[in-house]
Amino acid sequence: MSNPAFDQQYTIGQRQYLAGVDFYTWTRHFHVLRDLCELESGDLLEVGTGEGVVRRCLQPLVRSYTVVDINPQLQPDVLADLREPQPSLAGRFDAAVCTEVLEHIPFADLALCLRQLHGYLRPGGRLYMTLPHRKGHMLVVTPRQRLLKWRFPVGLTSLSEAWNRFVRRRIWIDPHHCWEMGDGHVTRAQVNERIAAAGFTAVRFAELPYCDYWVLQSRPAAGP
Repeated sequence: MSNPAFDQQYTIGQRQYLAGVDFYTWTRHFHVLRDLCELESGDLLEVGTGEGVVRRCLQPLVRSYTVVDINPQLQPDVLADLREPQPSLAGRFDAAVCTEVLEHIPFADLALCLRQLHGYLRPGGRLYMTLPHRKGHMLVVTPRQRLLKWRFPVGLTSLSEAWNRFVRRRIWIDPHHCWEMGDGHVTRAQVNERIAAAGFTAVRFAELPYCDYWVLQSRPAAGP
C-alpha cells in the first residue's frame, strides 16, 4: 500500500533538498568528496543525486558523470529504480557513489541493489557508500580544528530517545527511511554480509556522524 508521507520524498526538487542540507550531510560530503577527488578521474555513476552537491563538485574532474535516480524532479540521466536491471549501464563505470540511498529501499532488497551496483562497475571499480546508523553522537572540535566524535547506544543522549527506547520500546528512525542500522532490526554485521555476498571488499571504512562510510572494491565475478 502506498504511503503518501513516505512517497512525498520522490517529488522533492533539488532546491528543496539543498535548503534542507544539515551539518551531518555536509560532513558526509566532505569525506566522500575528499576520497573521490583523490582516487577517481574516470567514468563515475551516482545513484540518488539529492541536492546535487557531489555532482557539481566532481563532474568537471572526471571523464564522464551519469546520474540514476527515481525522482523525475531531479532530472537524472537515467530515470529508474535501482532494483530494476539497466543493461545499458553494465560494466561502464570506474566508480559509483551511493550515499544515504539504500535505506530508502526495504532491507530485503539490499542484496539485490548491491549486486546491481557491482554489475555496473568495471573489474576493480569502487563503490562509495554511506548508510545511516541510529546511535547517539557527540562531536567536539579542538582548537586545532580536529573533529572528535563518540557514539553512544540509542537512548543515552536525549530524553526523547530514552522515552522511545526504554518506555515505548521502539527506536525512532527517519520517516523517509525503511530501515537504519541500530534500529533494533538491522545491524552492521548484516550489512557487511550482504556487501561480501555481492562481490565487494572493503578498502576503507569510517564511522561518521549519523552514518557509516565504506569504500568498496569490486571483485571479479566468479567463473562457472
